Amino acid sequence: MVIHTEEQDTVIAIVGAGKGGTAILKILLQIPGVTVKYVCDRNKDSEGMILAAENGIALVYELENSPIVTDSSIDLIFEVTGSKNVFEYLQEKVSQICTVIGAAGAKVLFYLLESQQNITKELRHCKLILSEKVLERTEELEETNRELQRKVNELAELNQKLHRVNEEKTKYLVNATHQLKAPFAAVQSYSELLLNGYADDLSEKSEEIVKKIRDRCILLTNSIKEMLELANLNSFVEENLNMTDENLNDIVSGQVERFKPAANNRDIQLLFTPCEGKPVLTVNKKQIEALFHILIENAINYSPDNSSILIEVGCLENKRVFFSVKDHGIGIEEKNLKNIFGEYFRTNRAVRQSYNGSGLGLAIAKRIAELHRAEISVDSTPGKGSLFTVEFPLQSLVQE
Repeated sequence: MVIHTEEQDTVIAIVGAGKGGTAILKILLQIPGVTVKYVCDRNKDSEGMILAAENGIALVYELENSPIVTDSSIDLIFEVTGSKNVFEYLQEKVSQICTVIGAAGAKVLFYLLESQQNITKELRHCKLILSEKVLERTEELEETNRELQRKVNELAELNQKLHRVNEEKTKYLVNATHQLKAPFAAVQSYSELLLNGYADDLSEKSEEIVKKIRDRCILLTNSIKEMLELANLNSFVEENLNMTDENLNDIVSGQVERFKPAANNRDIQLLFTPCEGKPVLTVNKKQIEALFHILIENAINYSPDNSSILIEVGCLENKRVFFSVKDHGIGIEEKNLKNIFGEYFRTNRAVRQSYNGSGLGLAIAKRIAELHRAEISVDSTPGKGSLFTVEFPLQSLVQE
């Protein structure tokens, strides 16, 4: 048997060009890598012989001593006449150089080849449908992407407009509060002069009225100050914070010392536990001082006399640094916890406990924490007190 390389076609001869031979020939003509070299049949007008002639295949009319039994390039012969004598003749002549498949085997192979052809056609059809679907879906996705891009552009434009409006609002607020500071300061100064006897002694009732005027001026002045501070914070971005490396223990210790006189007046103990080692953070010192100031001042304002406030700087296992303030004051109801850091929000308990207050302190504290990528949280029980915690990000450095 002749061995062909993979690059060569399989050479085939068909003996019998009737219905079966014609069917096999049609399929073989569509298979890549297959060459039908000869078709043999005594009836030159048979369908198979005509088809073979149309495709340039050599026609053989007599099998005996024909090229089919002498051509060593043939790999496979289909004998589809159904004649036992023909099959035995081919086996005798060519069994040493090629393979002969009889009518029964040819029938099985025909069905296999036909099935393969049908599967191939179906696969091509599916591929065509899939290509159309992919193209259709691609067009839909491209249109969706274009629509999304339009929406993104619209949102970007709206965001720019909102940013400009917010800047204008901030400018207006800063300007308005600046304008208000002067007259309130003047009223406060004149009130102090009256209380100090500059315009002769006041009656008891007049003195009470002037004190109320002075106290309200102080409250409004502080509110204006906090409004200005919040407006300035809202215009800040992290890149413009003027950060420096600061020891958190030192900052908190300074705030504790500052509030000790006010706490002592009400017999409130400020118990400070510093972090072991040297917790150094990259922060805006002025803003962090303001953050701790707000939390400690609130703890004092809403604590009863003869109580204690626990202030701590600590280090977590993941090397993050935290600051916490725990009081034993009025506490916060659970329904109010989600709003406690909102602007101008004050609980009814807070208003009853301390009339003075703008409701901006915790909003300012939260904004400062956000600018430092820190997390501020509260855990509180009404009647038992509150725990405020500020946890700083992993950029915190704890030095031994």
